[in-house]
Amino acid sequence: MHTGRPSDTAAAIAHIRAKYSKLHPEILADPLADRILCEPVLDHTVLDRGLAPDVAHRRGQYILARSRFADDRLAAAVARGVDQIVILGAGLDTTAYRSSHHVRFFEVDHPDTQTWKQRLLAEATIPVPDTVTFVPIDFEHTTLAAELATAGLDRSRPAVYIALGVTVYLTRPALEDMLGYILDHHGGEGVLDYFYPPHHASADHLHTRAESTARLGEPWRSCFTADEFHHLIQSFGGQLLEDHCASELVAAYAGRTEIPSTAAGTHVVHCSGR
Repeated sequence: MHTGRPSDTAAAIAHIRAKYSKLHPEILADPLADRILCEPVLDHTVLDRGLAPDVAHRRGQYILARSRFADDRLAAAVARGVDQIVILGAGLDTTAYRSSHHVRFFEVDHPDTQTWKQRLLAEATIPVPDTVTFVPIDFEHTTLAAELATAGLDRSRPAVYIALGVTVYLTRPALEDMLGYILDHHGGEGVLDYFYPPHHASADHLHTRAESTARLGEPWRSCFTADEFHHLIQSFGGQLLEDHCASELVAAYAGRTEIPSTAAGTHVVHCSGR
């Protein structure tokens, strides 16, 4: 992203979430997704350029489905007594503001994007609960360990870390710092997504999506096949609990039995620490 301004992809993804939560409330009903967009910001059409309408629609459904998956894993963790939730690369995510769980949320993102979000929340009159702590961080130049310790995260107690639409934009060192931090947390859980390389033989449709974000100054930097990402998790001593490709996840939440596309694309994983 460009220094001194919020993330353009965060704005575009927020529009996608708002649009498709109205079209597909069976996947995720998010009444705040539209409200938080209370001033003109970059919309989803910048990420739709060059995409066939059916591909753009499936992408929109996936954006909802990955948030629903994270919501479900969060709820299961809270039921087990977890009361710390860390949202990495939070953008305009609304989880903390529509949640009924009595837990502490740590929203981690670039300072420019975070300042912008706080302004939008105020203008939309969406209350910020006392349980939300904003943690400004540049993933490429600051460690999670230092900033979350300062913010008050208790590493002696369990936590859930959610990072959706984040890994693909990080350099390999920054990604390994983030993943290592999550998986070194005893009692920690991670919900993350990853993207197949655009040049993968079965993932040609990713080329256009990668080009769209690159035009916004946010190129894809870290892409993996399923085997590669699973190996990375295991290399940090983590345990892979679930891995779902985008079409599988959407089909499950939309109540469909047919899975229309290849598994080479975007995936969501649920993993646990040491």
